Amino acid sequence: MNARFKTIGAWTLSLWMVLFCNSAWANGFFIQEMSGSGMAQAGAVVAAGDKPSNAFQNAANIAFIEGLHFELAGTTYIPTGTLEPATGGKENVGSDPIFVPHFFSSWKLNDWLAVGVAEFTEFGLSTTWPDGWEGAHLVERSGLNSFTINPNVAFGPFEGFVVAVGFDAKWGQVDIKRSLTLGLNPAGSEDISNRVRMVGSTWGFGGNLGLMYQPAEWVRIGAAYRSTIKMKMTDGKADFTVVPQFASRFPDQNFDADIDLPHLVSAGVRFWPFEGFSVELDAWYTVWSVYDKLVFNFDKGLVLGPNKVLTTQTEVKDYHDAVQVRLGAEYKFYDDHLAVRGGFLYDGNPAPDDTVDPMMPDSDRIMPTIGFGAEWYGFYVDLGYMPVISLPRDVSDNEDNPLPAKFAFVTHDFSFSIGYHFDPFGSKDSSTSD
Repeated sequence: MNARFKTIGAWTLSLWMVLFCNSAWANGFFIQEMSGSGMAQAGAVVAAGDKPSNAFQNAANIAFIEGLHFELAGTTYIPTGTLEPATGGKENVGSDPIFVPHFFSSWKLNDWLAVGVAEFTEFGLSTTWPDGWEGAHLVERSGLNSFTINPNVAFGPFEGFVVAVGFDAKWGQVDIKRSLTLGLNPAGSEDISNRVRMVGSTWGFGGNLGLMYQPAEWVRIGAAYRSTIKMKMTDGKADFTVVPQFASRFPDQNFDADIDLPHLVSAGVRFWPFEGFSVELDAWYTVWSVYDKLVFNFDKGLVLGPNKVLTTQTEVKDYHDAVQVRLGAEYKFYDDHLAVRGGFLYDGNPAPDDTVDPMMPDSDRIMPTIGFGAEWYGFYVDLGYMPVISLPRDVSDNEDNPLPAKFAFVTHDFSFSIGYHFDPFGSKDSSTSD
């Protein structure tokens, strides 16, 4: 495989990595911080009830909160990191602070029926590397906007059991730029950098299921599932900025790609050992083994040499399934008007050494969390902080890697929620966690 073919493969692969980083692939662009209270408990809220934002982790949560709830949440991300290529030197990566909003609502209609609608962002953020750095052919700048609309309905509790079902409509848009390694520009050509900009958007659809069982007031067990979603992009645009001598070989064109996103499975158990205090242990499992290869199709093709036109690019990934373990706790006091929260999250990495790169420098991650909240007259405010510490990863000796290097990253996450709830029918809140 010649150098130019490797270059084309690198930037097509990088496009996928920006556009379709799955929510269970808990590294890179996965946004799992859905609220101030949830993040402050390390996301261990599969069996928490309490807030409509917990429907992201398990839609059955909405059956355990009375009345009508509205919750607006948002997280600010401040990413930092370094990369040390095997060839020497050090590069810094980061971006301006990035804000991601979410909205959740729920309504407990009667003793056995609750409904809710959520709008959240599972994929996003951006990465910026210095101009002309060693890995510019892999990434210079990447950006992603996305959102998911998720209506849910929960039935129960019946003898402590709740079943919830939902529908996921997911939209994503990508806009990325990287340089092309085409060698020296021909003599007499313009002094410009050869680059490609790729823009595209797509919709995908799936479903989710939530289960809950509360055998006693002091314990609740939850489990949830989000289905695989096929994201089929048919209107992607590849815009090449190259010297005129290369223009015929790299024409602007469309591309398409199909991606099957992994299944997400989670389970948790929450205990109330004494009044006001609760603790929960959750586990998340992502079936990343369904992703073994990726195929891109270009409508015009890219001329790589005499009688050699690239119209289809296939990348083999062979990812393995990934696991998260989450531990969170909450203590409510002063007649439940105030709350303090904390937690810890361990996040496993699914990417083999051969495929990790600066677009997604994955590694195992640890995340301590802390936060607090307040509530009066139906209004509540929750705040949380979580440093995302990626354990250093060294693939500098891997000759099959697109850029052998050492990676180290830390992202500072700050989340908040503001909400209001009331009971249109005047029924009494019977949640054991309130």
